[in-house]
Amino acid sequence: MHISMWSDSYYPYVSGVTRSIATSREALKALGHRVSLFCPSYPGTRPEEDIYRLPSFKAPTNPGYYVAIPLRPGLFSTLRAQSPEVIHIHSPFNLGKLGLRFGKRLDVPVVFTYHTMYGMYSHYVPILGRSASRLVELATFKTANQADVLITPSSAIRDYLRENGVKSEVFVIPNGIDVPEFQNGDRGFLRRAFGIPEGVPVVLTCGRLGKEKNLDTLLRSFSIVSQKVDSVLLLVGDGPERESLKALSVTLGISERVIFAGTVSPGRMPDIYAGADLFLFTSLTDTQGLVIVEAKAAGLPAVAVAALGVKDMVEDQVDGFLCRNEPEEIAERVIFLLENPSLLRKMKENAKKAALRFSKEETARKLLECYKSVQ
Repeated sequence: MHISMWSDSYYPYVSGVTRSIATSREALKALGHRVSLFCPSYPGTRPEEDIYRLPSFKAPTNPGYYVAIPLRPGLFSTLRAQSPEVIHIHSPFNLGKLGLRFGKRLDVPVVFTYHTMYGMYSHYVPILGRSASRLVELATFKTANQADVLITPSSAIRDYLRENGVKSEVFVIPNGIDVPEFQNGDRGFLRRAFGIPEGVPVVLTCGRLGKEKNLDTLLRSFSIVSQKVDSVLLLVGDGPERESLKALSVTLGISERVIFAGTVSPGRMPDIYAGADLFLFTSLTDTQGLVIVEAKAAGLPAVAVAALGVKDMVEDQVDGFLCRNEPEEIAERVIFLLENPSLLRKMKENAKKAALRFSKEETARKLLECYKSVQ
């Protein structure tokens, strides 16, 4: 089968969406299928087989993000010549909309993965900002209703779409990961790289440093933790809130205990997870929280705010804790785990077992079922 994917972001830009696309492409190709991808170009990117990069410009409100200009001559002819059997779009805008339009013209079924709560990212829209939230949502619902079938990474997003009048059939398919890759990290790398002494617990979080990730709450939670337990907080990722978060860490008096690691290459992430003690996640917008699955595969229990798809990723009191969006409650759970090594070990074992449900092979199998349903 030939699947043509369309996305408004891809490597070297790192996000849950780009990791999901890369992993699913790899798994589908391993099963003998062809997967082409249309995505933006980035400075320094080189030609890759079956990846078609469109001209792009740097987004003014999100460093590192590039917006594709869907005007490349012969683009439709290129797609038509490939004769894809399914078009799979990963965005409701720009290249996603273009892939949808081309699918209708070619009479090729279109699958749309509704990756995230797009209305919660409206603060990245210049001038309009938060006032654009509802307009953004309505635009995504329109795209969703035009697709032949939808994929959501969690039941929470399926229910959200139904509540907002989306009628298309929905497959709930969590994003998959290469489980063994995250089980064999170098446990000593993190401490060597960041100069963290042995015996000092490392609390890890990963993701874009943006408002939607609720990182003010995370830092305030850790400021409480650090008063009780000699520990370090490591933030992996970058984004527009980096400097304001650094300033907040100074205000809270924890700047010497907080490490802003910046963007880390995907190949190095297993080593980062391997060296940490637990995972902390406070995002209010993630429809799955792929980094939680990666952390679980490495044996890290998660303390997370019980929002949206995260509730499907953490089994409360089994492989982590789900909390209200309150710094005191989050901190209490982190402290409890760090002060109870036997419980921490048990949750580590449970996390590893639970991660097997999210293998890339299992995800590829479910994707193929979805594709076949529209042929």
